[in-house]
Amino acid sequence: MRNMALCSVLFILLICWLAGTTAFSQEALTVGDITARRGEAKSGFIEVPAGADGPAVSIPVTVIRGVKDGPVLALTAGVHGYEYAPVLALQRLRPQLKPPEMAGTVIMVHVVNVPSFIKRTVYYNPYDWKNMNRVFPGTANGSMCERIAYQISRQVIDQCDYLLDLHCGDGNEDLTPYLYYTETGAPDLDHKTKALAVNFGFRMIIHETAQPNTPSATLCANSALLKGKPALTVESGRLGRTDEEDVVRILRGLSNSLKHLKMMSGAPELLFEPVWVKSVTYIRSEHEGIFYPLGHAGRHVEEGETLGYLTDYFGNILQKAIAPHNGIIMYIIATPPMSKGEPMVKLGRF
Repeated sequence: MRNMALCSVLFILLICWLAGTTAFSQEALTVGDITARRGEAKSGFIEVPAGADGPAVSIPVTVIRGVKDGPVLALTAGVHGYEYAPVLALQRLRPQLKPPEMAGTVIMVHVVNVPSFIKRTVYYNPYDWKNMNRVFPGTANGSMCERIAYQISRQVIDQCDYLLDLHCGDGNEDLTPYLYYTETGAPDLDHKTKALAVNFGFRMIIHETAQPNTPSATLCANSALLKGKPALTVESGRLGRTDEEDVVRILRGLSNSLKHLKMMSGAPELLFEPVWVKSVTYIRSEHEGIFYPLGHAGRHVEEGETLGYLTDYFGNILQKAIAPHNGIIMYIIATPPMSKGEPMVKLGRF
């Protein structure tokens, strides 16, 4: 009887151990070629197959899993490959996140558009010449940008609860820091997204009221909103530079977000009462040519003011960029080349 009782106890202990092992294994999260469990931090790659337009791409990713329950926060940088401040911010954030001190999980995509990053191309991928932030959620067998977007959508966006897509002024853009809050009309989603925006801690927030199932849904952040996940597009940095203040501003915002979501201890460090930008206007070029900016990012302007002008290659003025209303320059092109149809100035209205 004693042996039978002992066997029963051992059997129960075995079942409990197996149940615990199964529960632990179910808590594993796989992204690309890495699987991280509770309390682990691992780095690896999301592999994107080759296509007719270019080679295979390896996208660097880190998964950091806290020891406590919490949400999954995805951080994406380098959707535009010439935007370096967010890439450097994630480099610094990675060693600062300690699994024993965290709740939930952080998925970091260090550089989404690796071909553009390596080739130093502004806006466009050097193989399919598409804007990566206009092709989400992508397709498995599409062009290179579409294949990358498909893998990010499937392996990162589908597995996260919140997403912050990190940008800055591209190699041609003089930009003032801001972020986008897109109101969808879904009360719970909008409440969570707005709280995420306010607690990121930037001074200026663009409040978009367009539904995310418009063409803007092709943006990385809005593709997450379409899935019911709070998401923001963050902008900090200018002209593809790596200024310390721009990197630190992103790091502070990420720390604020982690604290707001209770993934780290402490309260967000909010230095500003946010200023809400109600709408934005793009002044686009009507010709190819050479652009001369007359303003700078962050400057307040008045309706009718000339913000820059476009010439042909011989110096003849083809077009003036005239402010259609009072506002603030969110970004202005600060390098000479200008293609037809592209924005020369982005003007915000309070």
